[in-house]
Amino acid sequence: MAGESPVVCTAGLGPRWEFSDLAEARFIFTVLSVINYGQVCRERENTMSNVMFTSNEAEAEIVAEIEQNYAERCGAMAAKAEALVAAVSRQDESWMTARKDLSSWAQASVTSALRAEAAHILTAAKRLEKSRALAEAIDAGSDVLASLFADLAGAADAVRAAGSAQAARSVFDLHADNVTTRLVPLMAGESSVSLAKLWTQACADAGAGGKNAATDSTTSEQAASATPEQTSDCAHGCTCGESAGPEYPELDVRTVPHAIRHATVFGALDSVSAGSGMVLVAPHDPLPLLAQIDQRYSGGFSVDYLQRGPEAWRLKFVRARR
Repeated sequence: MAGESPVVCTAGLGPRWEFSDLAEARFIFTVLSVINYGQVCRERENTMSNVMFTSNEAEAEIVAEIEQNYAERCGAMAAKAEALVAAVSRQDESWMTARKDLSSWAQASVTSALRAEAAHILTAAKRLEKSRALAEAIDAGSDVLASLFADLAGAADAVRAAGSAQAARSVFDLHADNVTTRLVPLMAGESSVSLAKLWTQACADAGAGGKNAATDSTTSEQAASATPEQTSDCAHGCTCGESAGPEYPELDVRTVPHAIRHATVFGALDSVSAGSGMVLVAPHDPLPLLAQIDQRYSGGFSVDYLQRGPEAWRLKFVRARR
């Protein structure tokens, strides 16, 4: 900013950086932290197997519970971040409401959980030689995420808010992946650690309750019970992909692993307010998912097909007004 002295940073005997102001310095170091976080985790991944071993059945169940819990929160964050970006794209003042919604949700559902996770799970992981480096990298990523949430809460303009939201979403997705596919399997196979106890303690501290997230267990018989409203064509009677009505944020789950895909959608739908909606992009006709949604939300969403294949199925979900 004009009138401010330049910010000079040095790293031991390494390079010397000069920035025009503190905001620029903070932005650059946030980017560098994200890059370093990803690099450390990728290096750790190269030494690990895709096969998971757990010390007992209870630990295996906790691994699945943690995975579903993170999937739901990733889905919710994706929906809220996309809602903010959509509002910014429309260039109206609704972006401030969307920003506040995402910021409040992050404080309640992510920030407190990260603190509890660090206090229990990461602390225990750092005591183990095989998981110490990964736990430290994840801890550093949590700091980056907290910084991005702070930027989001204080964003004074729409573009900065959208940028902070998208960056936070990317970092949280990376964090979730490293916790669920790398750190948790390592700890679950360690007989000297009770992951179930650590997770229960973390949930209690965060106020999460430790409830199991929904899993992908719907049968074809349940899918057949989907209501006519859920399997109707789009409002203008075709499958051309053209949306009808308001523009809603889009959640593309085609690249989400099948085991957590439904939980991701549930998390996103949980974040949709009454009278609002979202568009789901799926790799196939999601009839089992529709049956689960009908059961979970008791008809609380109307569903319209916007596109029926062949490469993608697009469905519009609108939550009923109370």
